[in-house]
Formats: sequence, structure tokens, C-alpha cells
Amino acid sequence: MMKKEKIAVFCGSRMGTCPIYQHFAREAGKQIALSGRSLLFGGCDYGLMQAVSHAAHEHGGKVYSFRIRGLTDAFAPEIITADEQMENVQQRKRRLIEAADACIALPGGLGTLDEMGDVYSMAQLGDLRRPLGILNVNGYFDGLLQFVDTMHREGFLSDRDCGLIIVRQDIESLLSALDEL
Repeated sequence: MMKKEKIAVFCGSRMGTCPIYQHFAREAGKQIALSGRSLLFGGCDYGLMQAVSHAAHEHGGKVYSFRIRGLTDAFAPEIITADEQMENVQQRKRRLIEAADACIALPGGLGTLDEMGDVYSMAQLGDLRRPLGILNVNGYFDGLLQFVDTMHREGFLSDRDCGLIIVRQDIESLLSALDEL
């Protein structure tokens, strides 16, 4: 078992409609910090990204920002250990994934889905293997997981490919499961 030290978290730049999303984002940031890991994230200071990054900082964690130059002025430099700025979203995603030991998805929108897809397809192709964990808060990812099952059942994903995603309902067991890979 090898502890994954640098955890990239993909999540919404909005809070969402259910307060439990913010709770779990804060819990993820807290547990990443308390377990001695570093948080890597998309760099903006609102939504679930704000919740996870501020919680990691509040609990003594290192917080690394990977953001797109000029995209947002919502940025909290006082909580950031290091900040990298890229020119576009493709560079930012690639750099964020490369810097991570593992990636975790929390509820979010199309950007979160896009980031998850990149991690998944890179691992599938053997380009860059990073475990992908999903914190399935309140069943948020159930539809996506059903679609992955459909892709497998219909012959578009192998058994090995299906094993590239780790799903849990709490952050502690998700981090432990990622460490086992």
C-alpha cells in the first residue's frame, strides 16, 4: 500500500442546491489535510472549490492552485501554498492531473465531468495512470455510474477499464481505497 500524497479534487465552482454537497466538500478538504496529504484544485475561490480548499487550509493542509490566467478574479492567495497559472483549460487539466498522485471527483458540472473523463481516458490508454475516486454524495453520480455500466455491458469498456474508478460514500474510505492501488 502506497499513500497517495497529492490529491487533485475536481468539483463545482457553484455550491449546488443541496447543502450536503458543501458539507462533504469541507469534509474532503479537512480529511485530506488531517491525513498529511496536499490538496490540488482548480484555483477559484467560490462554490465547492472554495469549500474544499478553505477546509484543507484551516486544518493545516498544503493547498496548490492550478488556474487559468485571467479566467477568474476570485482567488484567495492567503490559503494557497503554491499557485500555477496556465493559458487554457487543456493545459490546466493536464498539469493538474500530472501533478497529482490520485484524483477525486465531488459533485460539479460539465468542467468536473470533463476532468473526470480526461483522467479516465488517460488511464484507459495507459498515457498517465492516476486512480480516479468518486465521492458519491447523496447519489449524485448514480446516473454516470449506470452509464459506465452500460458502456461495459455493451462492449465499449473492458473489465479492466471498469476497475479504474473507485466509488465510496465517505472520504476516509475513499482515500484508503485509493492508497491500495
